[in-house]
Amino acid sequence: MRALHPILVALALLAPAGPASAGDPSRELIVQLSADAAASPGFAVRSVGALPAAVRGRFASLGLHATRALGEQMSLSARPLPAAYHFHPERIVLVEAPEAALAASALAALAADPLVDWAEPNVSRTMLPGLVGGAPAPPRAIAGLDTLANDPYLRSGAQWALMNVGAAGPFHGVAGADVHAVTAWQTSVGANDLKLAVADTGIDPAQPELGGLMPDGTPRIVDELNATDSPNRTVLDYWGHGTPVTGIMVARTNDGPHFAPNTGIAGVCGGDGVANAGCRVVPIKIAPDTSGEATTFDIARGIVHAADVGARAVNMSFAGEGPSRTERLALTYALFNGCVPVGAAGNSGFDPVEAVIPLYPAQYALDGLAISVGASDERDQRALFSSYPSGLDLVAPGSPNIYTTFMTYPSGAGQSYPGYAIFGGTSAAAPHVTGAVGLLAAARPELIDDDAQHVIRESADDIGAPGVDPQTAHGRLNLAAMLARVAPSVGVWHGAVAADSVVQELQGTLHMGEGFGDTLVVPPRDYLATRFAVYATVAIPDSFLSVTSAWPRVGGTFAARGTFTLPYYVPWAEVVSVAGGAMTLRGFVYRIDDNSCPVCAGRYVPVAPADVRFAFTVIGPVLRPPAQVGSLPSSGASLREAPTPFAQVLTLHAPGEGTLSVIDASGREVRRLATAGGSATWDGRDARGMASPAGIYWVRFNGLTGSVTTRVVKLGR
Repeated sequence: MRALHPILVALALLAPAGPASAGDPSRELIVQLSADAAASPGFAVRSVGALPAAVRGRFASLGLHATRALGEQMSLSARPLPAAYHFHPERIVLVEAPEAALAASALAALAADPLVDWAEPNVSRTMLPGLVGGAPAPPRAIAGLDTLANDPYLRSGAQWALMNVGAAGPFHGVAGADVHAVTAWQTSVGANDLKLAVADTGIDPAQPELGGLMPDGTPRIVDELNATDSPNRTVLDYWGHGTPVTGIMVARTNDGPHFAPNTGIAGVCGGDGVANAGCRVVPIKIAPDTSGEATTFDIARGIVHAADVGARAVNMSFAGEGPSRTERLALTYALFNGCVPVGAAGNSGFDPVEAVIPLYPAQYALDGLAISVGASDERDQRALFSSYPSGLDLVAPGSPNIYTTFMTYPSGAGQSYPGYAIFGGTSAAAPHVTGAVGLLAAARPELIDDDAQHVIRESADDIGAPGVDPQTAHGRLNLAAMLARVAPSVGVWHGAVAADSVVQELQGTLHMGEGFGDTLVVPPRDYLATRFAVYATVAIPDSFLSVTSAWPRVGGTFAARGTFTLPYYVPWAEVVSVAGGAMTLRGFVYRIDDNSCPVCAGRYVPVAPADVRFAFTVIGPVLRPPAQVGSLPSSGASLREAPTPFAQVLTLHAPGEGTLSVIDASGREVRRLATAGGSATWDGRDARGMASPAGIYWVRFNGLTGSVTTRVVKLGR
């Protein structure tokens, strides 16, 4: 893969001890079965042994055999994507051919098979090299730092990424060239009920900075998954990449030294060392055994699992060339279920040509489906190795002198740095941002969808060319500014609105990739089409003193880009203006005018203008500060007053007898309850009994006394 520059490869101290146990991806295909292939309604493939006979026979006729199901050992309990995405993880299987050429011919045959929705090759990704030095040097005391959290490497100035003391520190950087963690921790240090996932080479559960118990006596490491096909089902890190990445994100803060009197680090979302141990860790092993390679099938399994267990973010410090439908849809599934994907942009910055080549999955940040993170150094400049593709959102510290955790045992290649090591690369930059999502979710749990991407990048410190520039995008991560941007005095308004005007524009050639449409799946090809601009105007509530920022959200929006190029279905819209107490949004749709496709002509993509919807977020100072996070009183809360956030069960008192409808942020009714004695209790589950994701919901009462609606916030489960 071109993304791995030879210099960085040479610097990496860890290498696989032997070949991976996984199959050869060049001979593998990912296949989503159609509804026609299912043996019965609601059929889910939990193991390939349960495949219907017709499916097994069709695979055999093409020289294929199914090896694994995407949903093996997983709950698949999160909210499914809307039908337009054609994503059914419960019907996805991995199949294998004897040789790559046969896999390629089988792929062409499956494209027109009624038993198959879609199929694609299984693609490899690489854990981005990061370990560039041995054990950290013993820290030396620096005057004035003894009031910080009592982690020795933080107090010595060695953790410059969290607090850069400049020339006085061991790396002689620029004072303040850091993520401003110490200031941010005065507002948020994470929360014990929040989970952050790491899809990587595994974790060392015995590393005291990462594992152990929470203040309530329950484990800090939860919901672990080995997503690979290795017979060794452990999540132990044998490579030495996942453990350093996790340490940057969530190493316990203010918990004193470990291993030796003068060693110990702080993590971005590591708690306060007292009643708050920071975020919990969901380790997901996507690279088998001692390998540093993962496939898009296993990556998708990991991302879907992170969403299913309620993680608020998933870190992805790996990359590869070429898109993947499976991977992209898994990211969409996660984002729509309250889990923010954070990806490393790549380490090809030494080469001006290679530096701008899109690397996946981080490149999907361009569609709002992830946050793409490059690396900065201790002098607040782009690290020379850091890639800067078009999807880049921001940079975070990642130059090759980041102190972080290592395993308490040797790696598969024999390297041993008990407890701590020096790390670097965009692999180190990304977990700073994943930890930031944890701080943000603890402070404002009602933020949903791609809100985190906007808040984090719009609060970054501009360190490159003035404004948003190609090499550092919005700038370097600033945790303190991020939290200040959504301080308690700032209101967060989520809304959705239908289009109110349409303007017919120009005619051109529409390039369709994956087929999609309004009531028809439009075959992928080029069509003669007319573009329409679709607008909506929204009145800003007068409770807002001003609008700090506003953006469309991916979830709940039904419109497209205006580029005449739609490689796949992803919602898109833009804020045209915010002025005079109103906001105007715009998106595009296309009418197919091509008579060479009689069943397509006259159809709209992605939806007809009358069906366009815009979901959006508005933030700004409000007349009344929103309610602070707290426990819901056992007696419940009045429906006419917004109750405080809840974690599991919410009791609401209604004005009388009637029904309560629980509606998610996209406008979908997830549960309907009858009030008994004027009250009803919602257990946080949808009509199927599945746990609803964390986020904002609306509860609407309808009865003889009238109707009333209030907003509630469900915390992570």
